[in-house]
Amino acid sequence: MQRFRTICLGLVLTCFLPQIVIAGAVTNEEPDMAEIETKDFSLRIRPDVDGFHLLDVAGIKIEATYLEEILGERHGAIIFFHDRGAQLESQGVITPLRHKMIEYGWSTLTISLDYPEESAILLSGEPDLEPIAEEQTAEMDAEENKNTEALEVLPPISNQQRLDAAVAFLQEKDVKRILFLGHGAGGHVAIDVLSNITDSISALILVGVPGLSLRLENAFSPMRQPVFDIYGDNEIDDVVAAVKRRKLMMKRMGSEQYLAREVLGADHVFYGLEESLVKTLRGWLNTTFVEPDKQK
Repeated sequence: MQRFRTICLGLVLTCFLPQIVIAGAVTNEEPDMAEIETKDFSLRIRPDVDGFHLLDVAGIKIEATYLEEILGERHGAIIFFHDRGAQLESQGVITPLRHKMIEYGWSTLTISLDYPEESAILLSGEPDLEPIAEEQTAEMDAEENKNTEALEVLPPISNQQRLDAAVAFLQEKDVKRILFLGHGAGGHVAIDVLSNITDSISALILVGVPGLSLRLENAFSPMRQPVFDIYGDNEIDDVVAAVKRRKLMMKRMGSEQYLAREVLGADHVFYGLEESLVKTLRGWLNTTFVEPDKQK
Protein backbone atom coordinates (compact mmCIF):
# COMPACT_ATOMS: atom_id res chain seq x y z
CA MET A 1 0.00 0.00 0.00
CA GLN A 2 2.84 2.35 0.90
CA ARG A 3 4.47 1.63 -2.43
CA PHE A 4 1.19 2.36 -4.23
CA ARG A 5 0.92 5.73 -2.50
CA THR A 6 4.48 6.58 -3.42
CA ILE A 7 3.84 5.79 -7.10
CA CYS A 8 0.66 7.93 -7.13
CA LEU A 9 2.46 10.85 -5.53
CA GLY A 10 5.21 10.59 -8.10
CA LEU A 11 2.70 10.65 -10.96
CA VAL A 12 1.00 13.73 -9.51
CA LEU A 13 4.29 15.59 -9.18
CA THR A 14 5.34 14.56 -12.67
CA CYS A 15 2.11 15.90 -14.23
CA PHE A 16 1.59 19.13 -12.33
CA LEU A 17 5.02 20.32 -11.16
CA PRO A 18 6.08 21.71 -14.61
CA GLN A 19 2.84 23.72 -14.78
CA ILE A 20 3.42 25.09 -11.27
CA VAL A 21 6.96 26.11 -12.19
CA ILE A 22 5.80 27.72 -15.44
CA ALA A 23 3.01 29.60 -13.66
CA GLY A 24 5.47 30.82 -11.08
CA ALA A 25 7.85 31.92 -13.79
CA VAL A 26 5.10 33.90 -15.52
CA THR A 27 3.97 35.49 -12.30
CA ASN A 28 7.45 36.52 -11.22
CA GLU A 29 8.73 37.43 -14.66
CA GLU A 30 10.18 40.92 -14.89
CA PRO A 31 7.91 43.16 -17.05
CA ASP A 32 9.13 44.49 -20.33
CA MET A 33 10.68 47.86 -19.36
CA ALA A 34 10.49 49.10 -22.93
CA GLU A 35 6.76 48.49 -22.93
CA ILE A 36 6.35 50.23 -19.58
CA GLU A 37 8.40 53.18 -20.71
CA THR A 38 6.27 53.42 -23.83
CA LYS A 39 3.07 53.35 -21.81
CA ASP A 40 4.35 55.90 -19.31
CA PHE A 41 5.56 58.12 -22.11
CA SER A 42 2.20 57.94 -23.86
CA LEU A 43 0.55 58.98 -20.61
CA ARG A 44 2.84 61.97 -20.37
CA ILE A 45 1.95 63.06 -23.88
CA ARG A 46 -1.08 65.36 -23.94
CA PRO A 47 -4.04 63.28 -25.11
CA ASP A 48 -5.94 64.27 -28.22
CA VAL A 49 -7.45 67.64 -27.37
CA ASP A 50 -9.93 69.10 -29.81
CA GLY A 51 -8.51 72.24 -31.34
CA PHE A 52 -5.05 71.83 -29.80
CA HIS A 53 -2.81 74.60 -31.03
CA LEU A 54 0.67 75.93 -30.31
CA LEU A 55 0.47 79.70 -30.02
CA ASP A 56 3.59 81.72 -30.76
CA VAL A 57 4.38 84.17 -27.98
CA ALA A 58 7.58 86.19 -28.41
CA GLY A 59 9.12 83.32 -30.36
CA ILE A 60 8.16 80.71 -27.78
CA LYS A 61 5.35 78.18 -28.30
CA ILE A 62 2.72 77.86 -25.59
CA GLU A 63 -0.16 75.40 -25.47
CA ALA A 64 -3.56 76.64 -26.56
CA THR A 65 -6.83 75.37 -28.02
CA TYR A 66 -9.00 76.98 -30.65
CA LEU A 67 -12.41 75.89 -31.90
CA GLU A 68 -14.37 77.71 -34.61
CA GLU A 69 -18.08 78.34 -34.18
CA ILE A 70 -20.25 75.92 -36.16
CA LEU A 71 -23.57 77.79 -36.09
CA GLY A 72 -22.78 79.90 -39.13
CA GLU A 73 -23.45 83.09 -37.18
CA ARG A 74 -20.23 84.61 -35.90
CA HIS A 75 -21.13 86.35 -32.67
CA GLY A 76 -17.53 86.55 -31.51
CA ALA A 77 -14.94 84.56 -29.56
CA ILE A 78 -14.44 83.74 -25.88
CA ILE A 79 -10.94 83.49 -24.39
CA PHE A 80 -10.90 81.13 -21.39
CA PHE A 81 -8.66 81.61 -18.34
CA HIS A 82 -8.29 78.29 -16.50
CA ASP A 83 -8.10 78.02 -12.72
CA ARG A 84 -4.89 77.53 -10.76
CA GLY A 85 -3.82 73.89 -10.95
CA ALA A 86 -6.12 73.24 -13.92
CA GLN A 87 -5.24 72.59 -17.56
CA LEU A 88 -6.53 73.52 -20.99
CA GLU A 89 -9.07 70.77 -20.54
CA SER A 90 -10.62 71.36 -17.11
CA GLN A 91 -13.63 69.11 -16.69
CA GLY A 92 -16.55 70.87 -15.07
CA VAL A 93 -16.20 74.44 -16.39
CA ILE A 94 -13.71 75.10 -19.18
CA THR A 95 -14.18 71.93 -21.22
CA PRO A 96 -17.99 71.88 -21.49
CA LEU A 97 -18.16 75.61 -22.15
CA ARG A 98 -15.48 75.71 -24.82
CA HIS A 99 -17.04 72.74 -26.62
CA LYS A 100 -20.68 73.79 -26.34
CA MET A 101 -20.47 77.52 -27.07
CA ILE A 102 -19.28 76.86 -30.62
CA GLU A 103 -22.75 75.43 -31.28
CA TYR A 104 -24.23 78.86 -30.55
CA GLY A 105 -21.99 81.01 -32.71
CA TRP A 106 -19.10 81.62 -30.30
CA SER A 107 -15.56 80.52 -31.17
CA THR A 108 -13.46 79.52 -28.17
CA LEU A 109 -9.78 79.96 -27.35
CA THR A 110 -7.99 78.64 -24.26
CA ILE A 111 -4.37 79.31 -23.41
CA SER A 112 -2.07 77.91 -20.75
CA LEU A 113 -1.47 80.44 -18.00
CA ASP A 114 1.59 80.98 -15.85
CA TYR A 115 0.79 80.79 -12.15
CA PRO A 116 3.57 81.45 -9.66
CA GLU A 117 4.65 78.36 -7.77
CA GLU A 118 3.53 78.20 -4.17
CA SER A 119 6.27 77.51 -1.66
CA ALA A 120 6.06 74.19 0.13
CA ILE A 121 4.98 74.31 3.78
CA LEU A 122 6.75 72.06 6.27
CA LEU A 123 4.12 70.15 8.20
CA SER A 124 4.44 69.97 11.96
CA GLY A 125 5.99 66.76 13.16
CA GLU A 126 8.12 66.27 10.05
CA PRO A 127 11.79 65.74 10.88
CA ASP A 128 14.21 68.54 10.00
CA LEU A 129 16.68 67.78 7.27
CA GLU A 130 20.28 67.34 8.35
CA PRO A 131 22.07 70.68 7.94
CA ILE A 132 24.54 70.85 5.10
CA ALA A 133 28.07 71.91 5.82
CA GLU A 134 29.07 75.37 4.52
CA GLU A 135 31.79 73.90 2.32
CA GLN A 136 29.32 71.48 0.73
CA THR A 137 26.79 74.26 0.20
CA ALA A 138 29.40 76.42 -1.51
CA GLU A 139 30.37 73.57 -3.83
CA MET A 140 26.71 72.95 -4.72
CA ASP A 141 26.13 76.66 -5.45
CA ALA A 142 29.22 76.85 -7.62
CA GLU A 143 28.13 73.79 -9.60
CA GLU A 144 24.61 75.18 -10.02
CA ASN A 145 25.94 78.52 -11.27
CA LYS A 146 28.22 76.73 -13.69
CA ASN A 147 25.31 74.73 -15.11
CA THR A 148 23.13 77.82 -15.31
CA GLU A 149 25.74 79.76 -17.25
CA ALA A 150 25.98 76.91 -19.74
CA LEU A 151 22.25 77.09 -20.48
CA GLU A 152 20.46 79.67 -22.58
CA VAL A 153 18.29 81.61 -20.15
CA LEU A 154 14.94 82.43 -21.77
CA PRO A 155 12.84 85.30 -20.48
CA PRO A 156 9.58 84.25 -18.79
CA ILE A 157 6.41 84.67 -20.83
CA SER A 158 3.99 86.75 -18.79
CA ASN A 159 0.24 86.25 -18.86
CA GLN A 160 -0.04 89.71 -20.41
CA GLN A 161 2.12 88.60 -23.33
CA ARG A 162 0.11 85.41 -23.67
CA LEU A 163 -3.17 87.29 -23.85
CA ASP A 164 -1.79 89.90 -26.24
CA ALA A 165 -0.79 87.04 -28.55
CA ALA A 166 -4.20 85.36 -28.12
CA VAL A 167 -6.04 88.57 -29.01
CA ALA A 168 -3.78 89.10 -32.02
CA PHE A 169 -4.47 85.51 -33.11
CA LEU A 170 -8.22 86.12 -33.05
CA GLN A 171 -7.91 89.45 -34.82
CA GLU A 172 -6.03 87.74 -37.63
CA LYS A 173 -9.11 85.56 -38.02
CA ASP A 174 -11.24 88.71 -38.30
CA VAL A 175 -13.02 88.17 -34.98
CA LYS A 176 -14.81 91.42 -34.17
CA ARG A 177 -15.94 90.71 -30.62
CA ILE A 178 -13.73 89.16 -27.93
CA LEU A 179 -14.87 88.19 -24.43
CA PHE A 180 -12.84 87.07 -21.41
CA LEU A 181 -14.04 84.22 -19.18
CA GLY A 182 -12.09 83.40 -16.02
CA HIS A 183 -12.66 80.43 -13.73
CA GLY A 184 -11.46 80.67 -10.13
CA ALA A 185 -8.01 82.25 -10.02
CA GLY A 186 -8.29 82.61 -13.78
CA GLY A 187 -10.74 85.42 -13.08
CA HIS A 188 -8.01 87.28 -11.24
CA VAL A 189 -5.71 86.93 -14.24
CA ALA A 190 -8.47 88.10 -16.58
CA ILE A 191 -9.11 91.24 -14.51
CA ASP A 192 -5.39 91.96 -14.25
CA VAL A 193 -4.81 91.56 -17.98
CA LEU A 194 -7.97 93.44 -18.90
CA SER A 195 -6.79 96.48 -16.96
CA ASN A 196 -3.63 96.65 -19.09
CA ILE A 197 -4.70 95.35 -22.47
CA THR A 198 -4.79 97.92 -25.26
CA ASP A 199 -7.37 96.15 -27.40
CA SER A 200 -11.07 96.48 -26.71
CA ILE A 201 -12.60 93.50 -24.88
CA SER A 202 -16.38 93.39 -25.06
CA ALA A 203 -17.20 91.67 -21.75
CA LEU A 204 -15.85 89.91 -18.68
CA ILE A 205 -17.37 86.66 -17.39
CA LEU A 206 -16.38 85.35 -13.96
CA VAL A 207 -17.13 81.80 -12.81
CA GLY A 208 -16.51 80.94 -9.15
CA VAL A 209 -14.01 83.76 -8.68
CA PRO A 210 -12.86 84.37 -5.06
CA GLY A 211 -12.17 87.73 -3.40
CA LEU A 212 -9.99 90.28 -5.14
CA SER A 213 -6.89 91.93 -3.75
CA LEU A 214 -6.98 95.69 -3.31
CA ARG A 215 -5.00 96.13 -6.53
CA LEU A 216 -7.45 94.00 -8.49
CA GLU A 217 -10.42 95.76 -6.90
CA ASN A 218 -8.98 99.05 -8.12
CA ALA A 219 -8.68 97.53 -11.60
CA PHE A 220 -12.17 96.03 -11.46
CA SER A 221 -14.20 98.95 -10.13
CA PRO A 222 -13.83 101.31 -13.12
CA MET A 223 -14.79 98.65 -15.69
CA ARG A 224 -17.39 99.74 -18.19
CA GLN A 225 -17.74 96.45 -20.02
CA PRO A 226 -20.63 94.12 -19.21
CA VAL A 227 -19.67 91.81 -16.32
CA PHE A 228 -21.41 88.49 -15.65
CA ASP A 229 -20.60 86.91 -12.27
CA ILE A 230 -21.60 83.21 -12.03
CA TYR A 231 -21.31 81.10 -8.89
CA GLY A 232 -22.85 78.00 -7.33
CA ASP A 233 -24.81 77.99 -4.10
CA ASN A 234 -22.45 75.26 -2.83
CA GLU A 235 -19.37 77.41 -3.41
CA ILE A 236 -16.94 78.19 -0.62
CA ASP A 237 -17.86 81.16 1.56
CA ASP A 238 -15.07 83.30 0.11
CA VAL A 239 -16.53 83.13 -3.39
CA VAL A 240 -20.08 83.90 -2.24
CA ALA A 241 -18.85 86.86 -0.18
CA ALA A 242 -16.69 88.05 -3.08
CA VAL A 243 -19.66 88.08 -5.47
CA LYS A 244 -21.69 90.13 -2.98
CA ARG A 245 -18.82 92.59 -2.61
CA ARG A 246 -18.38 92.97 -6.41
CA LYS A 247 -22.12 93.48 -6.75
CA LEU A 248 -22.02 96.25 -4.16
CA MET A 249 -18.99 97.87 -5.81
CA MET A 250 -20.69 97.98 -9.20
CA LYS A 251 -23.91 99.30 -7.66
CA ARG A 252 -22.04 102.16 -6.01
CA MET A 253 -20.46 102.94 -9.37
CA GLY A 254 -23.89 103.15 -10.92
CA SER A 255 -23.03 100.37 -13.37
CA GLU A 256 -26.06 98.86 -15.06
CA GLN A 257 -24.00 96.26 -16.90
CA TYR A 258 -23.16 94.01 -13.96
CA LEU A 259 -25.18 90.88 -13.27
CA ALA A 260 -24.60 88.07 -10.77
CA ARG A 261 -26.27 84.70 -11.22
CA GLU A 262 -26.39 81.79 -8.76
CA VAL A 263 -26.65 78.24 -10.08
CA LEU A 264 -28.48 76.04 -7.60
CA GLY A 265 -26.74 72.85 -6.55
CA ALA A 266 -23.42 73.82 -8.14
CA ASP A 267 -20.03 73.81 -6.49
CA HIS A 268 -16.77 75.29 -7.75
CA VAL A 269 -16.37 72.88 -10.67
CA PHE A 270 -20.07 72.48 -11.60
CA TYR A 271 -19.79 68.68 -11.82
CA GLY A 272 -23.13 67.27 -12.92
CA LEU A 273 -24.46 70.76 -13.66
CA GLU A 274 -22.45 71.57 -16.74
CA GLU A 275 -25.64 71.85 -18.80
CA SER A 276 -27.04 74.41 -16.36
CA LEU A 277 -23.80 76.37 -16.61
CA VAL A 278 -23.97 76.35 -20.41
CA LYS A 279 -27.62 77.49 -20.39
CA THR A 280 -26.88 80.24 -17.87
CA LEU A 281 -24.02 81.62 -19.94
CA ARG A 282 -25.84 81.25 -23.23
CA GLY A 283 -28.91 83.09 -21.90
CA TRP A 284 -26.81 86.05 -20.78
CA LEU A 285 -24.89 86.16 -24.08
CA ASN A 286 -28.15 86.14 -26.04
CA THR A 287 -29.58 88.97 -23.97
CA THR A 288 -26.40 91.05 -23.98
CA PHE A 289 -25.13 90.55 -27.53
CA VAL A 290 -27.10 88.26 -29.87
CA GLU A 291 -30.55 89.83 -29.57
CA PRO A 292 -29.27 93.45 -29.80
CA ASP A 293 -27.30 92.45 -32.92
CA LYS A 294 -30.48 91.21 -34.57
CA GLN A 295 -32.23 94.52 -33.85
CA LYS A 296 -29.58 96.53 -35.65
